[in-house]
Amino acid sequence: MLSMPPAIQAWLAERIEQSWPEPAPVIAKLPAALPAGEVQRLAGGGPFGLMLDGRLDEIEGRVALEVLENSRMAGEVYFRVWDDGTIEPLEPSPRIGYAYKTEEEREAAEREYFAHNRTAYDLLRERGFLGGGEHG
Repeated sequence: MLSMPPAIQAWLAERIEQSWPEPAPVIAKLPAALPAGEVQRLAGGGPFGLMLDGRLDEIEGRVALEVLENSRMAGEVYFRVWDDGTIEPLEPSPRIGYAYKTEEEREAAEREYFAHNRTAYDLLRERGFLGGGEHG
């Protein structure tokens, strides 16, 4: 088990306070420690269908929470919160859409979008986020 560093706990609490109308019960359920490298549901539900799944790892002597944040409104965001509270975006992060300027560009834009998301979801699955973690 790895203990959740105070800066990561503070980030989680703040994130929940931003999205839940009554955050106290959700914050009270946050774990103080997690098994190293195992994805756990940290928070789910709320008014926007927000879910926070995370895994705590020790990386080069530091502890970091790897997070997949999923909102039915904004899509998925993949990042790491370090033991000092620093946020590191991780790639590839799934994309919620794509754009093109002309109809001739549409097919290439779709191909690139789907290829990118296949790569992103393969990585997330490998890291335990898609069906590999405990959700509940």
